Amino acid sequence: MIGITVCAVLTVLGLATAGTGGAEAATAASRGATPSEISAAATAGAAQRWEREPASSVFPSSVKYTTDLQTSERASRLAIGTGHSCAAVLDSSLAALASRDGCAAGTRATYADALGGTVYTVGVLAFPSAASAAAFYNKVPVNPFPGSGLRVLPVSGTPAARFADNGRESLSAQQAGSYVVLAAGGYADGRPASKSGERRDAVFDPGDSLVSAIARPLAAPVPVKCGSSEFACARSAAPPSSPFGIRSFVMGTLGQVSAPSAWNTTKGGGVTVAVLDSGVGDGAPDLQGVVTNGPDYTEGADPPGYQPPHMHGTYISSIIAGRDSGGDQGVIGVAPDSHILSVRVILDDKEPGLDAYESKPAYADAIGKGIYYAVRHGAKVINMSLGDGQPTAELRSAVAYAIGRGVVVVASAGNDGSGKGFAPYMYPASFSGVIAVAAVGDSGARASFSEQNASVVLSAPGGSWVMGDQPNQSWVAADGTSPAAAIVSGVAALIKSRYPSLSPALVEQAMVDSVTHKPAGGYDVYTGFGEVNAAGALAEAGKLAAGRPAAGLAPGSRFVPASDLAAIQVVHRSTGAVIGFSVLGAAGLIVAAGALILLLALVRRRPLTPAAAGLPGAYEVPGASGASGASGASGASGASGPETRRDDDASDA
Repeated sequence: MIGITVCAVLTVLGLATAGTGGAEAATAASRGATPSEISAAATAGAAQRWEREPASSVFPSSVKYTTDLQTSERASRLAIGTGHSCAAVLDSSLAALASRDGCAAGTRATYADALGGTVYTVGVLAFPSAASAAAFYNKVPVNPFPGSGLRVLPVSGTPAARFADNGRESLSAQQAGSYVVLAAGGYADGRPASKSGERRDAVFDPGDSLVSAIARPLAAPVPVKCGSSEFACARSAAPPSSPFGIRSFVMGTLGQVSAPSAWNTTKGGGVTVAVLDSGVGDGAPDLQGVVTNGPDYTEGADPPGYQPPHMHGTYISSIIAGRDSGGDQGVIGVAPDSHILSVRVILDDKEPGLDAYESKPAYADAIGKGIYYAVRHGAKVINMSLGDGQPTAELRSAVAYAIGRGVVVVASAGNDGSGKGFAPYMYPASFSGVIAVAAVGDSGARASFSEQNASVVLSAPGGSWVMGDQPNQSWVAADGTSPAAAIVSGVAALIKSRYPSLSPALVEQAMVDSVTHKPAGGYDVYTGFGEVNAAGALAEAGKLAAGRPAAGLAPGSRFVPASDLAAIQVVHRSTGAVIGFSVLGAAGLIVAAGALILLLALVRRRPLTPAAAGLPGAYEVPGASGASGASGASGASGASGPETRRDDDASDA
């Protein structure tokens, strides 16, 4: 009895100590025409091209651009605006300048990049002459931060649904004859533009390509065909109930994200979640009949005959799709009716093949290969509780391939956030379009180790112990952004099960619109938009699925009705013309967790089957440079090796 009392007191004191650590919140006619008349008519035709040609000629359906990793991708047009007023296209910061220089008309369209993570409103402003266009262009503050001038064009039912003027991160501009083309770029998830902190210029590089692609044809000459409808030779007349026997740890985590309530709608049936990790081992008590094993892209790294432990991959898979093996030891996942496709792309901590995996070119694109395999074999959600500080072109292309085919991609934000200020960007989490997940504790405050940078989209439990399976009839408790990402992947699986046609961008929007513990200002770099909420996300997804994308102007239509257009006079017979928990707090968590585990053991008087030594975290991709950070979790396995990094650590449950 004394032991139980001591453990209970230590648990309370540890949690109280951790709570004092707090979190920081900080985030575009009878005679032939003379040469001069033809030239004047061509100039007039160029100046009115935006209203005389089909809208798709001004704003093509897709535009090719080159990423910061020198890969070639295409941005897709989402919609074309219906208005053609300069005042409607520009905000007050540029509208007055454009008016003074004679801006005659303006129109705009919105595009999304290949990853669906960034969006751009491209505006076309028409001026009476190239000289007046130049006068305005020379006053445009190119690349302000945050972006200003061009009003963005949100489009419901698309990745740009949440894009608003306060989310403009950049502004690009280019003159094209009598036109000025502008592009305002921002994040598709609608986060407000940062006025302080890191600026991710490379993310918005496609804006320059969009401006150039649209400006180029606008600057080209217009062929004059006298007598056509456009050029006249004479002047014209004018949840179910709570499952039995689930340990309190598991139900506490699930309750924190409202998963049991979401199960009243769906438990993830019909959805395959690809877990790109260290593989799933045999004998995991709550994953029997749940897992399909894909290829091993690490094959040959370990010595012949060595049997990998599959610890981290098993743990992550059980958090997503655990089926509850019964009794008081069962683990149930966020989406317990979903199916796991396990693809081994990394090694567990302390495997003998780590040096070979990290140094040999054969394994450099293991994760990218895993993504392609998962998409081609039916995955609707891809979970990557792993990361590396160096992006590669191959990995970016693989992520774009997945998102372009409707697959939701989730990744852990990383565990190197214990220092002050911004933490390093980790990939694939930092690719736009990927749902990067931070870890929070029971109160929704950022875990001290969780990454803090502008890639973070959502947060989920991971700042304190999250229970999961291990192979061979054992369980483990761990913290980190790895289990946090798995929880968000489980919520994504619930949404895709109920609304299978919802795009990745709208799945993310549903989760963003339903968060709890929302930070001041709506977004920060510590917990993103807030903590994921499964039941709320399903409700928001239902609204998005029932809606219809805004139509805008049909691509084949002109910006101005044909009846309103007068033919351009060729022969002139008369006049006419967009820091966290302290070290003390971390120690408090460790003390509380250890005391709670011991308390559970004393109360049950039945020890858990010991887990294999240590629980690995995520690993660095081969060829990465720089040292790796530790997660700050505790476990029986001790510290990880110097060549690998951990997305979470563990303690044997």
